[in-house]
Amino acid sequence: MTELQYFWGWAVYLAGAFGCLLSLWFIVGNWHPRLKRPLMLAFAVLFFLPGTVHPEQSYLGPAFLISLYDGLSLGVDAMWRTGRTVAIAAGVAVIAGVLLPVGKAKKQLLTKRKSPVNRDIDTG
Repeated sequence: MTELQYFWGWAVYLAGAFGCLLSLWFIVGNWHPRLKRPLMLAFAVLFFLPGTVHPEQSYLGPAFLISLYDGLSLGVDAMWRTGRTVAIAAGVAVIAGVLLPVGKAKKQLLTKRKSPVNRDIDTG
């Protein structure tokens, strides 16, 4: 594999991953931020976390797909070579997404409570 082929492979993969992440953003757009944020962070980790394709090589690839391929072709023990990293990073992303404050939702809730509109008054 030449360096240019490696570059184009990553470019095509990253374009597809961004497309998938954008599609997920539109799918979960109306969900509550406490559910949406951890899900988006976990999928971003799954799509963009790199891992070595082979322990003796310096080529990188998507760690989730590498661990999935290793698990299907070499067995469950080989899957944990990159699977541990993916599991730990995705877990940290989910925990961070849950613990981050939801400022926009709180702000909207406070503005709804502070501005009661009295529509029962007859002006005419």
